Amino acid sequence: MPKREEAVKRQGRFNALWVGALLLAARVTAPALAVAQIPSDELLPLARADALTGLYILEDGRLVHVVNLLDQVGGRSVLSVTEYATGRARALYPLADSSFEAGTAWFSRDTIAFRIRFTETARPAPALTWTEGGRVLQGRRAPLVERDVTIMNGDIRLAGTLVLPPGPGPHPALVMVSGSGPETRRIPRYVGDLLAWHGVAVLVTDKRGTGGSTGTWNGLGQATWAGDVEAQLDFLRRQPDVDTTRLGLYGNSEGGYVVPVVAARRADVRFLVCRVCAALPHSTVSVDIQSGILRREGLAEAEVARAMDLLERTMRFAAERSGYDSLVAYAAQVADRPWRNRFAPRQIPARDAPYWDTYREMLGADPREQYARLRIPVLVVLGERDDRLLVARHRAAFDSLAQRGVNLTLWVIPEASHGLMLGERNSAGYPPDLHERIVRWVTAAAGVRE
Repeated sequence: MPKREEAVKRQGRFNALWVGALLLAARVTAPALAVAQIPSDELLPLARADALTGLYILEDGRLVHVVNLLDQVGGRSVLSVTEYATGRARALYPLADSSFEAGTAWFSRDTIAFRIRFTETARPAPALTWTEGGRVLQGRRAPLVERDVTIMNGDIRLAGTLVLPPGPGPHPALVMVSGSGPETRRIPRYVGDLLAWHGVAVLVTDKRGTGGSTGTWNGLGQATWAGDVEAQLDFLRRQPDVDTTRLGLYGNSEGGYVVPVVAARRADVRFLVCRVCAALPHSTVSVDIQSGILRREGLAEAEVARAMDLLERTMRFAAERSGYDSLVAYAAQVADRPWRNRFAPRQIPARDAPYWDTYREMLGADPREQYARLRIPVLVVLGERDDRLLVARHRAAFDSLAQRGVNLTLWVIPEASHGLMLGERNSAGYPPDLHERIVRWVTAAAGVRE
C-alpha cells in the first residue's frame, strides 16, 4: 500500500484541441472568479508586478512568496502572497500610495488583515515591509540565483528561468511541468522558489506559444510536449551547477500525463512528483470532469446526458474513426443547447483534419502503463474534494500500482480542492505545512545534504 495520509484558469480556446485546455484547469477556477473581489491592475503594470514577485524572508523567519496570477485571471496582473508555514494565501490590492493591502480570505478585502510595502529602488524589488496587528516586520528577498535561459527543441524556442540555490553547487535539479492551457513560468515559481531555497535547482519555462516561447500551446500533443520536457532535461545535463545524477520532474495537473512518460524512458530521472494528477486515461477523466461541471451548474440530468452523448460520439470518432456522419448530425441537433458552444468544437473538424490524430493520442494515454515501468521514488498529491478528478477512482488506481511494486507515496489532502486549497472557492488558502512537507519529500529524494 502507498504511504497514504488522508490527510480559472480561464476557459481554454476550443479551436484546436478544446479538451486539453479544459480538462485539468489550474488553481483559480471560473466559478471562484465569478464571485471573487479581483484586484484592479490600474496601478500595477506588468513590469512592476513581475518585479515584485518572488520569495521573501521576514525577520521573524517566515517565508512568503508573491506570485503574479496573470495566466489565471484573464491576462491582467494580480498579485497573491502565500505564507508557507500557515498556508495563508491572500490577493494583494494595490493602493494609490504604492503599498498593498490584503483581506482575511483569498480574493476578499471586506476586512483588511495586513499591508505590504515593497522597496522598489531596484528591479526585482530587494525587500518589503509587512504590517499586521500593530507589528511592523522587514523582509528581504531570498538570495536565489536566477538565470534567464533559452532552450531549443528543433525549431521551437522555449524561454525559461533556471533558479539555483544560494551557495556552491553542483545541485540536484528538477524540471517543473505546468498544467493545461497557456501557462507561462510565473505560477510554477511559487513552489519552485521554495524548493530552490532548500537546495534543489529548478528549471521553469513558458509553455509553447506563451511568454517568450515560440510555437503554440493549443493542440500540443503529448508526444511533442514530452519532447519539450526532454529538451529541458538535456539542458540541465549541460549545466556545471547541476548534479546530473540527481535529476527529477515535478508535474502539475494535466502535466501528469507527460511526466511519467518522460520518467519511464529516461534513466537520468531519479525522482518524480505529480501534483493533482490523474491515474486514469483522458477519456475517463474527460467524462468525469464534464459531467461534473454541468451538474454543478444545475443542468437537468437530461441535458447532462445529451452533452455526454456528444462527448462520447466525439471521442469514439477520434479513437475508432467511425460514426462521423452521426457525430455531425447530432452536433447540429444540439446546436441550440446552452452548453454547446463551450463544450466541444463549435464546428466539428473535417473528417481528415489533423485535430483527430492529436485528440486520439490524448485519449489513448493511460498513465498507469508509464507508472508501472518506474523504479524511482514517486510522490502523488491529490485533493480530497477535487471537483475535476474523482479522487476515489484515482486513489484506487494508485493503490494498485503500489501493490504491484511501484515506489509510490500517495497523499490525499483532506478537504482540499484541485488547487490543493481549502474553503469555499479556495478562500482559506493552503493546508498548513503542505508545501514544507513537499519540500521535505523532494529534498530527501534528491539527496540534499543539509
